[in-house]
Amino acid sequence: MIDMKKFKSMLLVCASAAALAACGGDSSTEIASPGNQGPNPGTGDGGNGGGNGGGGTVDTCPTGTSEVALGSGKACEIAGEILSDLTLTSENTYLLSGKVVVGGDVGADGSAGGAQATLTIESGTTVAGKDNTSYLVVSRGSKLIANGSSSAPIVMTSAADIERGSSAATDALSEGYTSEWGGLVVNGRATINGCDTGICEAAGEADSGNYGGDDDNDSSGTLRYLQVKYAGNPITSEDELNGIAFQGVGAGTTLDYIHVHNGADDGVEFFGGTAEIKHLIVTGADDDSLDWTKGWRGKAQHVLIMQNDNQSASDRGFEGDNNGSANDATPRAQPMISNVTLIGGNSVGDTGMVLRAGTGAKIWNAVVSGFRDDCLDIDDASTYAARDTADGITIESTLLGCESPTDNGSEDGDLRAWFEGQNNNVIGTTSLSGFFNGLEESKVVATDPSTIDSFFDSVNYIGAVKSSDASDNWTLGWSYGINPTPTCPDNTTDNGDGSCTLSGVYTGAMRLRAGLDYKLSGKVVIGEDLGPDAANPIAGAVSGSLTVDAGVKVMGENNTSFLVISRGSKIITNGRADAPVVFTSSNDATANLDTDTSLWGGLVINGRATINGCDTGICEAAGEADSGNYGGNDDDDDSGQLLYTVVKYAGNPITSEDELNGIAFQGVGRGTEVDYIQVHNGADDGVEFFGGTVNAKHVVVTGADDDSIDWTKGWRGMVQYAVVVQNANQSASDRGFEGDNNGSANDAAPRAQPIFSNVTLVGAEDGAGGDTGMVLRAGTGAKIMNLTAANWRDDCLDIDDASTYAARDTAEGITMTSVYLACTNNFDDGSEDGDLEAWFLGQANNSVGVSTLAAPNGGSRAYINGANETAVSVTNPAAVNSFFDSVNYIGAVKNSAGNWLQGWTVWIND
Repeated sequence: MIDMKKFKSMLLVCASAAALAACGGDSSTEIASPGNQGPNPGTGDGGNGGGNGGGGTVDTCPTGTSEVALGSGKACEIAGEILSDLTLTSENTYLLSGKVVVGGDVGADGSAGGAQATLTIESGTTVAGKDNTSYLVVSRGSKLIANGSSSAPIVMTSAADIERGSSAATDALSEGYTSEWGGLVVNGRATINGCDTGICEAAGEADSGNYGGDDDNDSSGTLRYLQVKYAGNPITSEDELNGIAFQGVGAGTTLDYIHVHNGADDGVEFFGGTAEIKHLIVTGADDDSLDWTKGWRGKAQHVLIMQNDNQSASDRGFEGDNNGSANDATPRAQPMISNVTLIGGNSVGDTGMVLRAGTGAKIWNAVVSGFRDDCLDIDDASTYAARDTADGITIESTLLGCESPTDNGSEDGDLRAWFEGQNNNVIGTTSLSGFFNGLEESKVVATDPSTIDSFFDSVNYIGAVKSSDASDNWTLGWSYGINPTPTCPDNTTDNGDGSCTLSGVYTGAMRLRAGLDYKLSGKVVIGEDLGPDAANPIAGAVSGSLTVDAGVKVMGENNTSFLVISRGSKIITNGRADAPVVFTSSNDATANLDTDTSLWGGLVINGRATINGCDTGICEAAGEADSGNYGGNDDDDDSGQLLYTVVKYAGNPITSEDELNGIAFQGVGRGTEVDYIQVHNGADDGVEFFGGTVNAKHVVVTGADDDSIDWTKGWRGMVQYAVVVQNANQSASDRGFEGDNNGSANDAAPRAQPIFSNVTLVGAEDGAGGDTGMVLRAGTGAKIMNLTAANWRDDCLDIDDASTYAARDTAEGITMTSVYLACTNNFDDGSEDGDLEAWFLGQANNSVGVSTLAAPNGGSRAYINGANETAVSVTNPAAVNSFFDSVNYIGAVKNSAGNWLQGWTVWIND
């Protein structure tokens, strides 16, 4: 069983984040862009909101608000109603005074005529409540768009928290603060129960507005990467404000990455509706952590609940009712919940899960540990009797680890026998390390909830958090006070501002943890060069590995600062779609995505796969710009993993023959995993492959200052799903593809023979730069399938020398199938090319025409297939090599619904 005292002792304070509070006004009073956000606060969590004793520096308060003192700083105070759209940005501190209401109530069916409004809160903003009678209400028909980020969550906290500043407690589970402001109430028009006739609606507790209606898909906005701290007000036992109350909220509302800390009465309560939530943390609730009533039929996945010994009234993990006054009221509560960890307190708390008052529930993959009374209680005879009906209770793949696992009261029948009779349930001892799964949890057979409902992620584990690995620990970077504060790695410099500086050569394992920023000073090398022969490494050389957590930012000081991974060493970036790893300049906060480039040196990975250009022996070469040796005898060599990784403003064209690129893959082997990478405004090239066999999927190159994807020295890798979009502001921008075998020896072996499928190449036809979509030359071979190229100023396609053109139909030559060209001039029919157009059109499914590529909604850069691209007959790449996914479209992005670039890339969707 988990020892919470030991867990708490390892938690350290999160650094303070500036706190902000809310202002009302008309729709013309949007606050300006946040600009430079300053350094990372330097914690594994999202900051404590304390602001070090001050509210902040006020810019201009919106109309209808007033500047007030808050702590040692200033704030914009807001009171009353917000009846038109308003955006809160992070320059100001915002203070809620009394009940603040977004919009007028539109009624149960939307016809009541209340003014609809949207309150938008930008990432990094903190909204404070003055006292426990100050709270925020979103009316039916209005919306709250609180869309934070993993590195800059939105914080809703108390004025008292701001005034405490740096005196805040040392970790979340040791704090006693609660009920310091009223909390957040969201009212929706989804169905609830408890009415005899008509559309059912109800009045929220504590004068929080009416809720309920007839639209189960109703949207009340977006809450994402949000902390709510010290909220709630238990006015009476029947009239309470909670941390967050979702009252009749519909499934159209987006709820993801929410942490409610030390809320009173409950942490989160669902009053009917169909709201669905992922990545929910509730810590220190002063009553129940997750409560539902009045027919909630939503879904939840990845839910972490931990009780706090300092909250004397802390009660249940789950308290689930259908309706306390009418147990069989319809619609009956029937939430579906998967991947939950419920951890009780040492001296407080009652029961892990109490299901009662007629509720149904489907619960999978839960871990319940350390509750003082019981892990599980079905609390009345009628609920227990109906447990096996269609809308009753299912619990599967669940581990109960309490001294008393079940409450076998007279109303429960033999609850333990019933629990053990369901699939994959276990009663035993938990082995949680903090809130991370241990050996006992890993033994329980998981249920894959995605096979039951498409809302759920596919999982192979029980509990909320599989392990402490950054790739598994979704709580990192944005939550409050539950992860240990990271420290700078050994042999780096702690700059005292939440950043660490790396310099020189590092051997052994190094991890760049979320919560800190990292700077590169000069050439930084991971591992010593182990040489070209994996079986006979250089004597005495020591390898290294660099692991980078999701959401981490690594910054080069200038364009002579770059990162090199040596042969025999590895880089492992564990980015996620919602928290990519970012390599950028130390001037990232002020850099211009449209114009800046070559602000730092870039990323170089050296491997031991085969390259060409040598007469005898194992072929190796020296990388440009003193980037180390590469090449070897192992085409399966593994240099690690790049996953959801963005490289911005990189490269250094020192001379025309000595250059750093955005990313240089130098002799990298196919054992390396490359998936979801973007290089933006890279100079010289975006991505260059120097020999080797590395493969990649989901590659985005935008704004390359020379070529976007370049290869030479015998690269034989494969790429599927690649988007290239040029930037008209890059005057030296050149080709989409520039493919060589070897410029000095066109027939050098092994010959370059990359295979591409599903590529979109878009030139900057009206820009100062830009040349040709694809230039294949210097003896390269290539197999290209399902590609579209458009808007290149010179040509779409050029086979640039006679020897390459002459060899195009050989076994190692060039094939193009299902390729659609849409340039003003599609072919460079120079004397060396022969009749390139006739050759191109003679291959299967190739055609030329007009581009119908479209930009994503709200964007200006076209790369999504339109009607003409969709009409092209497809080549199935999976029939060519098993690396490829089977597809039924050309180009990189089939349609807006399948746009894999959304959420993690920069610039291209602007």
